[in-house]
Amino acid sequence: MKQDFIPFNFNANGVKEKAVIRLFIDTFCEHQLADNDYLNIKLHKNLNNSDTSIFYELSLENILKHITHIIWTDKVIPDYFVSKVRDNTIYHLLNRLGKTEFDAKIEYLN
Repeated sequence: MKQDFIPFNFNANGVKEKAVIRLFIDTFCEHQLADNDYLNIKLHKNLNNSDTSIFYELSLENILKHITHIIWTDKVIPDYFVSKVRDNTIYHLLNRLGKTEFDAKIEYLN
Protein backbone atom coordinates (compact mmCIF):
# COMPACT_ATOMS: atom_id res chain seq x y z
CA MET A 1 0.00 0.00 0.00
CA LYS A 2 1.29 3.44 -0.93
CA GLN A 3 2.25 5.67 2.00
CA ASP A 4 1.36 9.37 2.13
CA PHE A 5 3.99 11.99 2.84
CA ILE A 6 3.95 12.53 6.60
CA PRO A 7 4.72 16.05 7.81
CA PHE A 8 7.46 16.29 10.40
CA ASN A 9 6.83 17.36 13.97
CA PHE A 10 7.55 20.98 14.77
CA ASN A 11 9.57 21.85 17.83
CA ALA A 12 8.92 24.95 19.93
CA ASN A 13 11.53 27.23 18.35
CA GLY A 14 11.21 26.05 14.76
CA VAL A 15 14.88 24.99 14.39
CA LYS A 16 14.07 21.47 13.20
CA GLU A 17 11.35 22.84 10.95
CA LYS A 18 13.72 25.29 9.23
CA ALA A 19 16.45 22.65 8.88
CA VAL A 20 14.09 20.17 7.22
CA ILE A 21 12.70 22.88 4.92
CA ARG A 22 16.22 23.97 3.93
CA LEU A 23 17.14 20.33 3.19
CA PHE A 24 13.99 19.89 1.08
CA ILE A 25 14.65 23.08 -0.91
CA ASP A 26 18.31 22.17 -1.46
CA THR A 27 17.39 18.65 -2.62
CA PHE A 28 14.59 19.95 -4.86
CA CYS A 29 16.97 22.38 -6.57
CA GLU A 30 19.97 19.99 -6.71
CA HIS A 31 17.86 17.50 -8.64
CA GLN A 32 16.85 20.29 -11.02
CA LEU A 33 13.16 19.92 -10.26
CA ALA A 34 12.61 23.67 -10.03
CA ASP A 35 10.62 25.05 -12.95
CA ASN A 36 11.00 28.81 -13.16
CA ASP A 37 8.34 29.07 -15.85
CA TYR A 38 5.62 29.32 -13.22
CA LEU A 39 4.51 32.82 -14.24
CA ASN A 40 2.28 31.40 -16.99
CA ILE A 41 0.39 28.97 -14.78
CA LYS A 42 -2.76 29.86 -12.97
CA LEU A 43 -1.65 29.79 -9.37
CA HIS A 44 -4.45 28.37 -7.30
CA LYS A 45 -5.10 30.85 -4.53
CA ASN A 46 -7.25 28.34 -2.69
CA LEU A 47 -4.72 25.52 -2.49
CA ASN A 48 -4.96 25.58 1.28
CA ASN A 49 -8.75 25.47 1.55
CA SER A 50 -10.66 22.39 2.60
CA ASP A 51 -11.33 21.30 -0.99
CA THR A 52 -8.33 19.05 -1.61
CA SER A 53 -9.61 18.00 -5.04
CA ILE A 54 -7.74 21.00 -6.49
CA PHE A 55 -4.46 19.26 -5.71
CA TYR A 56 -5.43 16.06 -7.48
CA GLU A 57 -6.24 17.90 -10.69
CA LEU A 58 -2.70 19.29 -11.04
CA SER A 59 -0.32 17.78 -13.57
CA LEU A 60 3.23 16.81 -12.65
CA GLU A 61 4.50 19.92 -14.43
CA ASN A 62 2.15 22.19 -12.49
CA ILE A 63 3.02 20.57 -9.16
CA LEU A 64 6.69 21.36 -9.75
CA LYS A 65 5.81 24.90 -10.81
CA HIS A 66 3.74 25.46 -7.68
CA ILE A 67 6.54 24.18 -5.44
CA THR A 68 9.03 26.39 -7.29
CA HIS A 69 6.72 29.38 -6.83
CA ILE A 70 6.54 28.70 -3.08
CA ILE A 71 10.35 28.40 -2.85
CA TRP A 72 10.94 31.67 -4.72
CA THR A 73 8.21 33.53 -2.84
CA ASP A 74 9.90 32.45 0.40
CA LYS A 75 12.97 34.41 -0.73
CA VAL A 76 10.88 37.62 -0.74
CA ILE A 77 8.35 36.91 2.00
CA PRO A 78 10.10 35.46 5.08
CA ASP A 79 8.64 32.17 6.31
CA TYR A 80 6.29 31.83 3.33
CA PHE A 81 7.42 28.21 2.86
CA VAL A 82 6.80 27.56 6.57
CA SER A 83 3.26 28.91 6.19
CA LYS A 84 2.69 26.55 3.24
CA VAL A 85 3.89 23.61 5.34
CA ARG A 86 1.61 24.59 8.19
CA ASP A 87 -1.48 25.10 6.02
CA ASN A 88 -0.84 21.67 4.40
CA THR A 89 -0.25 23.01 0.89
CA ILE A 90 3.17 21.31 0.70
CA TYR A 91 1.69 18.14 2.18
CA HIS A 92 -0.98 17.96 -0.54
CA LEU A 93 1.43 18.88 -3.36
CA LEU A 94 3.88 16.15 -2.29
CA ASN A 95 1.08 13.61 -1.94
CA ARG A 96 -0.07 14.46 -5.45
CA LEU A 97 3.50 14.21 -6.69
CA GLY A 98 3.78 10.74 -5.16
CA LYS A 99 0.45 9.69 -6.65
CA THR A 100 1.56 10.91 -10.08
CA GLU A 101 4.70 8.77 -9.85
CA PHE A 102 2.75 5.77 -8.55
CA ASP A 103 0.14 6.09 -11.35
CA ALA A 104 2.89 6.30 -13.97
CA LYS A 105 4.45 3.06 -12.67
CA ILE A 106 1.10 1.27 -12.74
CA GLU A 107 0.41 2.50 -16.27
CA TYR A 108 3.88 1.33 -17.35
CA LEU A 109 3.26 -2.14 -15.90
CA ASN A 110 -0.07 -2.49 -17.69
